[in-house]
Amino acid sequence: MKVLYISNFKDGSGWSNAALNNVLAMDLNGIDVVARTVTYSNKKYDVPTRFLELEKKNAIGCDVCIQHVLPTSYVYNSKVKNIGYIACETDSVKYSNWHKYANLMDEIWVPSKFCLESCKSSRINKPINIVPHSIDPEEIEKINGNKIRELENTFNFVFAGEFIERKNIKALIRAFHMEFHPSEPVNLYIKTSGADLDKVQKYCDNIKTGLKLRKNYKKEIIVTGMLRREDYISTLKQCHCFVMPSRGEGFCIPALEAMACGLNVLHTSETGMDDFCYGHSIKSNKERCFGAIESLSNIYTANEYWREIDVEELSFQMRKEFMLWKNKSHQDNKIKMAKSQASNFSHEKLGLKIKEILNECNG
Repeated sequence: MKVLYISNFKDGSGWSNAALNNVLAMDLNGIDVVARTVTYSNKKYDVPTRFLELEKKNAIGCDVCIQHVLPTSYVYNSKVKNIGYIACETDSVKYSNWHKYANLMDEIWVPSKFCLESCKSSRINKPINIVPHSIDPEEIEKINGNKIRELENTFNFVFAGEFIERKNIKALIRAFHMEFHPSEPVNLYIKTSGADLDKVQKYCDNIKTGLKLRKNYKKEIIVTGMLRREDYISTLKQCHCFVMPSRGEGFCIPALEAMACGLNVLHTSETGMDDFCYGHSIKSNKERCFGAIESLSNIYTANEYWREIDVEELSFQMRKEFMLWKNKSHQDNKIKMAKSQASNFSHEKLGLKIKEILNECNG
């Protein structure tokens, strides 16, 4: 069997990272995979050398074509098995008409149970398989780079994601400053992209002003733009708890990477993160989408629903994590369990799952 995999591998986004890991997982497990790159970005980012080799392979004779692109870009080819890969962040994609394009395919893959239910409720009538995202835990384990001085001798919460409405950074800022006084040895580290440092700092300051709790707040540690892989992973290893208050996630690779570094995760319940996160699922409420003006015009509209995290419970759970900081046996067990759970989503294990699904569909 020969597989053609089409995606935006070089865009440097979470989406492209997911596709890149899928291809590497397939290659590791002996699947004859050919990569072809499309792009939705003006920028290009480095990819592993092995991927570049897979990109140079001849696509003649492929039996399967996996299209990990926007559904509006799906193309049906009667000579191959056509698989569309969709990651949903809301309860339905039917209002974007994505279901019409998905129904052109022979099969649909999604990364989580949440996405499966979203697709089913969107009138997608093709067979749907759950194919989670993956990482390379061994690569992460080997990285030990420079440390950030501000993160030493403190308990550090970390968020990593785009500076967009869906990620709900506002809830994180509110929860942190409602719960922790500036005198406490605790930090909030925010790694984000899509906005410059000044804009993010002003955004955080406006939220704190709206809280009206005190005149002076502890400054968040904010990094914007792209980091070298080694610097990003090394920083995660200085932190203690990953927080993702997103209103919608089909999966969330940064959470999985944090787990591979030994961090547990506080995340919004009833999203794709429920499938894999080790930590605590924070209760949430179903609300109509609002404010996602940075996205495509036909998604995240008020016709769709996403999840709003309970800020009070998030604050409470953040306090619990901080209080257990000095408990060595708890911390050691947390690190062990987080890494163990992350290992279930290694390239090796995901590649085997993909191989099984492909063998079944061609059996």
